[in-house]
Amino acid sequence: MTADTFTDSTAFLASKGAAQIPHPGGTLLEHLHRVAAQLKDWDAPEEVQLAGLCHATYGTDGFDHPLLDLADRAALAEVIGAPAEALVYLYASCDRAATYPALRFVDRFTGRPVDPSVAELRAFILITAANEIDVARHNADIRAKHRAALHAFFARNRVLLPPVAWEAVKETFAVRIASLDHLVLTVADISRTIDFYRDALGMEPVTFSGGRHALAFGSSKINLHQAGHEIRPHALRPVPGSADLCLITRSPLDQVAAHLTAAGVPIEEGPVPRTGALGPITSLYIRDPDHNLIEISTYD
Repeated sequence: MTADTFTDSTAFLASKGAAQIPHPGGTLLEHLHRVAAQLKDWDAPEEVQLAGLCHATYGTDGFDHPLLDLADRAALAEVIGAPAEALVYLYASCDRAATYPALRFVDRFTGRPVDPSVAELRAFILITAANEIDVARHNADIRAKHRAALHAFFARNRVLLPPVAWEAVKETFAVRIASLDHLVLTVADISRTIDFYRDALGMEPVTFSGGRHALAFGSSKINLHQAGHEIRPHALRPVPGSADLCLITRSPLDQVAAHLTAAGVPIEEGPVPRTGALGPITSLYIRDPDHNLIEISTYD
């Protein structure tokens, strides 16, 4: 949007009291500025940026502080243009309880169903994302209360969001998994498994919780369950030999291969190029006593 349009829109909002209405992060006007800036960062069309700047003009289903009566819609259209004003009305009129579950619009002012175009839906979802992200960033209680429902809503409609906006939604509302702590192998013989992983791969046998067995390496571990005596809860069908593991080593693979050969462990395949979680790797493949496939890799 041009500087003049932004200035005129801001002056209009201020004249209607937006700078005096409290809102998470300061005042309503400050919130509206941040929403417009977010939409600009996402390269939203100008009419969407303007609609985002003025999205609360008629109030919303979640913020009932209208700045302008619906009878005066022409006044807003004169400032931001008819296309942007139509998006402001669409956003304001959304009956969220009726609309959000399946994105079937109901106008809360008239009680009637609405059939927005795909372009209008994209604009609505984008403005909603910018609005909810800003509110969540400035009010931890609101974020904690609504993050799960909002993430589910945006996930259902992610096809309508540009990738940059979807990433912002995930960063704000999604639960993030940081790392893998441990995994469980169901094995036919715990002692034989411990001997293999200790002698062939240098893992450290540990016991915990009254005699349970595990293999520690780096900042992770493998818990061992005896087949037929699994600890609950467990996988639906725990069976020895059903796992494929990729383990990262800092040792050169030629040294790893020599060590495995000396330990009497056949190399099934490799070294071969593969792709790991962080990029290209080179891998050797072996099998453990239960015939689980073990990939031993170095990053290239």
